[in-house]
Amino acid sequence: MSQTVIAEHGTTDPIDEVEVLVVGARVAGSILATLLGQAGRRVLVVDRATFPSATISTHFFRGEWCVSALDRVGVLSDALATGAPPLVREYNADALEGSWSIDPPQDPGSIGYCLSVRRETLDTILVERARREPTVAVLENTSMQSLTFEGDRVLGATIMTDTGARFVRARVVVGADGHASRVAREVGAETQELIPASRAMYYRYLHGMEGPEGAPDGPEFSAGDDDLAYVFPSDDDYACVAISYNLADYAVARTHAEEAFQERIDAHPFIAERAAAATPSGRLWACGPRDAVVRHPVGPGWALVGDASMLQDPWTGNGMDYASTHAGFLAESIDDVLASRSTESAAWETYHRRRDEHGLPGWRETGELGKDLNAAFRAAP
Repeated sequence: MSQTVIAEHGTTDPIDEVEVLVVGARVAGSILATLLGQAGRRVLVVDRATFPSATISTHFFRGEWCVSALDRVGVLSDALATGAPPLVREYNADALEGSWSIDPPQDPGSIGYCLSVRRETLDTILVERARREPTVAVLENTSMQSLTFEGDRVLGATIMTDTGARFVRARVVVGADGHASRVAREVGAETQELIPASRAMYYRYLHGMEGPEGAPDGPEFSAGDDDLAYVFPSDDDYACVAISYNLADYAVARTHAEEAFQERIDAHPFIAERAAAATPSGRLWACGPRDAVVRHPVGPGWALVGDASMLQDPWTGNGMDYASTHAGFLAESIDDVLASRSTESAAWETYHRRRDEHGLPGWRETGELGKDLNAAFRAAP
């Protein structure tokens, strides 16, 4: 990473200069940085977190999408080494009727299975993978303070490290910084589509939870009365157990969250007995209601990816699949620009189109069906 002095910023302090500055080092940011590093691009990734650290996430992902992305950047074996079982089938139950079935995995692709890995585990694997690229640097405990513009073009950003503020000049600044993206706010990214919030979620980890037929080998979905219970077998013999609530039920549940969560799990007989025999670990996590938002993802010198670009309710578990897949699309468009194979406007148009073609149908379905899961899962009488 070169250092230079940029007189127009009125300082003689050393200032980093890179091709791509990525704000956010979790799934989208680290995969993007790794792919760009593989292409020989000089990349700096910054994140205000330190790793390992958890973040709100159902962390279920499919073979065709996020699992394939892990394979593409060479860390699928690392993910499997955590003890996360290949999810080769899924279990679907109806808590009201008492029925259940075994079904094929969702979108297994050529990999053939889905996975679930806790974010403190997976994100650390991905951050360390990005660091192994010689042209990629990762700074933890580092926040983006502001962007610098020339007209409407982003020139770089001021970041705050543990040694103070410094300016980073970049050809492209990428916001991979989540639903409340500071990059999106500073560039004034326009809202492309919005669906008002209709659901919220609680989840916690259980240790040692058995699968329906012994060793865990698939996610579990149990439909109740406009709620959905989940079990995602994850790394190190943990399982993520979650409930998606409608907003009326969530408003009641949040007044006594622990008791309400347990009551709702108990109302799903396919899951309840095995969950009761497992050991709770850590806090009860809450993902409150958030509007589903698609932002215009590109502009002069900037781009958005992951939840900063396309945020949806977690009840369908699409977030990590979209973040990883769209990071691949963006890496290809950025490399086309930096290699002068394409103009920026044409490359940005390509990324925008590919993101929408891949993500918008599922994003819209998530928002519409989430308004009433009874209607989504059961035919009208």
